[in-house]
Amino acid sequence: MLLPRFEFKHYLYIGVVLLIIIDLWSKAWAFDKVGLFMPAQPIFGEWLSVYCITNAGGIWGIGGGGGFTNILTIIRMIAVTLLILYIHKQHPQNKVGLCTLGLLLAGALGNLYDNLSTVMPWSGNGEVRDFIMFKVASPTAALENVWIFDPFPIFNFADACISVGFVLLLTGVARLGDSFKPPQQ
Repeated sequence: MLLPRFEFKHYLYIGVVLLIIIDLWSKAWAFDKVGLFMPAQPIFGEWLSVYCITNAGGIWGIGGGGGFTNILTIIRMIAVTLLILYIHKQHPQNKVGLCTLGLLLAGALGNLYDNLSTVMPWSGNGEVRDFIMFKVASPTAALENVWIFDPFPIFNFADACISVGFVLLLTGVARLGDSFKPPQQ
């Protein structure tokens, strides 16, 4: 019996599913063990803790508190559709570009799952569950008033996937579409 030949894109989707599972499991674990708005539980000293909140806004709380959840849900659904289409337009040898799109897709789907909780049969209020809290103190007293990393926005694994994907695109490590040139053989 011959097994079907898997292309890299098939493995990419397996990776996306695994990233979504990690995101959903980590959110469930954090909210079960710590609880919403309960005191932060340190993981590594004071600089890394688990503190559970819900976020009505976008990544890192951008736009939160302004009733953007429904708009962001629609934007995420459009983004997921476009990412899937764009994955299929990539050259099969563009592994870095495909993995970058996979990170973005996993992050969007992980947060979309939370957004859809108001209309689907799982619990939630439509807001994204965030729980990873970094405290990065100012390196000097002179920078205390302008230091933007304390408090660092509370985020989740899906946000981390989106951030890494965005950095790979922004720095040019990942090339997409026509900017990717397959190696000559």
